[in-house]
Amino acid sequence: MKVVKLTDDYVFKDFDCGNPDLNDFLLNDSKGYLKRLLSVTYLIENEYDIVAFFSVSNDKIGIPDSDKATWRKIKSLFPHSKHRGDYPAVKIGRFGVSLKYQHSMIGSDILNFVKIMFSTGNRSGCAFVTVDALKEAVPFYQKNGFLFLDKTKDADVNNETCLMYFDLSRLL
Repeated sequence: MKVVKLTDDYVFKDFDCGNPDLNDFLLNDSKGYLKRLLSVTYLIENEYDIVAFFSVSNDKIGIPDSDKATWRKIKSLFPHSKHRGDYPAVKIGRFGVSLKYQHSMIGSDILNFVKIMFSTGNRSGCAFVTVDALKEAVPFYQKNGFLFLDKTKDADVNNETCLMYFDLSRLL
């Protein structure tokens, strides 16, 4: 398997993660997002098909995104002289694993890859990884060290997603 950064001329191999929205994003929208500088998509592929993909874009964690207790916890990670109203992050915008490879730990491996990618070589000053986790994916992200950014919204059954974060300084 290898990691490939999506380009305009990439010819898509077979991919189906079981989620029509994610499949559609990869096959029909990801090149447009790349062209408009909205996100960069990475593909994990083998000789025959796309095993998984993820898209990343710039983000931030700010005061309005979290409850007061979580915000205090985030601010406590930084010296007082470095306190700000927001902190830089990278967002995993889309993330899918092919049905053929689900439940094989490849998803956790990819999250670890993203964490290392943005905590070493510090490409853009990034303190956190964020994700709007689909409700059914919340346990997966929790297992991989992600926390709820706004605990008042994590139990809201009306939301389709939950905003979660991972503190990259935990890797240093």
